[in-house]
Amino acid sequence: DLAYDDQGAGTPVVLLHGFPFSRRMWRPQLDALTQACRLITPDLRGFGESTGTPSSLEELAGDVHALADHLALSSFVLGGFSMGGYVVFRYLASHMARVAALVLLDTRAEADTPEGRERRYAGIERIKKEGPDGFVEDFLKLVLSAESLESRPMIVGEARRMMAATRVESIIGGLQAMAERPDSVPLLSEITVPTLIAVGDADKATPAEASEKMHQAIAGSELVVISEAGHLSNLEQPAQVNAALLEFLGKLR
Repeated sequence: DLAYDDQGAGTPVVLLHGFPFSRRMWRPQLDALTQACRLITPDLRGFGESTGTPSSLEELAGDVHALADHLALSSFVLGGFSMGGYVVFRYLASHMARVAALVLLDTRAEADTPEGRERRYAGIERIKKEGPDGFVEDFLKLVLSAESLESRPMIVGEARRMMAATRVESIIGGLQAMAERPDSVPLLSEITVPTLIAVGDADKATPAEASEKMHQAIAGSELVVISEAGHLSNLEQPAQVNAALLEFLGKLR
């Protein structure tokens, strides 16, 4: 069973959260976006209030397709943050005609490098041996900018709470699914719908260079660099991210 919020009216926009978070991560966007569109934010399988355990990104994309069918969305804007972006690419691989426009936020199209894959597997083993607390604290250092870690305790606390609320089996399943994801770079040249790419200027997890590569490969795409933000740009700099999203949605209308 997938938990989701469905608020606002107008163009349907489905936003997929990242790892290991939930639809709660979109709270800084709710007030702004629900004035401009119908915003649908699901918890992916195994995360937040959704049941099950993630096993592959294709499976998560299938869940998104089932939700779109359930809500009778014949065409919609699809966006994803980080792992949510990886799910977006898997959705496009099977259902590209259903997507009217794209939002790719702090994500990348490439598969993991061998070194990156090994880091995820090492994380799985660490969690199995020690529990998730140490992994969560190290992951916070990866996804938040140094400035946020030092001077934005509310943002750090909210990110920590979301991660700590995620079930251990879902953290492990998510890490394995991301490690085994295919390369989505070949899909980029097939994308012809309006596409917004946004990335924090201090993103260490999916650096701005990865967004620049997507921008170059997706014809007509827009690239927005969010200043003074790490990987969690929508939490760290919500005003900038909301402005970029609203401008993009305004052009669609």
